[in-house]
Amino acid sequence: MKIEGVVFDLDATLVDLGGFVNWREAHKHAIERYNDCGCSEITKTCEGKGLFDTLNIIQAQLCNINSSGEAERVQDSVYAIIETYESEGVNQCVLLPGCREALDWLRAEGIKIGLATSNSQRVAEEVLELNGIRTYFTAVVGRSSKLRMKPHPDQIISCFNKLGVDPKKGLVVGDSVRDVEAAKAAGAYAIAIPARFTNMKALEESGPNRIIKSLKEIPNVISSL
Repeated sequence: MKIEGVVFDLDATLVDLGGFVNWREAHKHAIERYNDCGCSEITKTCEGKGLFDTLNIIQAQLCNINSSGEAERVQDSVYAIIETYESEGVNQCVLLPGCREALDWLRAEGIKIGLATSNSQRVAEEVLELNGIRTYFTAVVGRSSKLRMKPHPDQIISCFNKLGVDPKKGLVVGDSVRDVEAAKAAGAYAIAIPARFTNMKALEESGPNRIIKSLKEIPNVISSL
């Protein structure tokens, strides 16, 4: 199998951004915004869910009961709130071990590199720029009301399309079950790199092709395919 493109997740895969973001407050304010938009009955169905699962659930229900334009308007207003919290972590964000080495190797091998993230497009671009790795990426696909987030494959497929790579000749690298499920749904090879908060049992059950401990292992994995 010849890999032509690799699509990475961002937070907890290439960088540590989330460790500097107050996700609890972001979640709270997102729910408040949904309620202000008349979605209180929908938000009740998301009690106990994490932030990004909540966003996916509400987006799906909004699209079922509203026009696409109205659903996008509500979702965009919530995403803007979350972006404000994400922005607070940008200047503190750091590369994870092996990040630059993996990117250097991929570029030297002529393998196209993309990014598909649940973080906002602006925040993703800023993180890449501030950490000096933006030039490695041919395509960056951030959170958008026009694309369903992972575990749906929309962002992954969009990113591979921008790279000009068939997902079946591509590889996806991420830290979560959502990343693995999105990769598999897109038809790509899935590599998981567990983060410190990853539920290992759930990750293993999601069926990644490989589980590795460090980005430094990527050259060996790709060379063995």
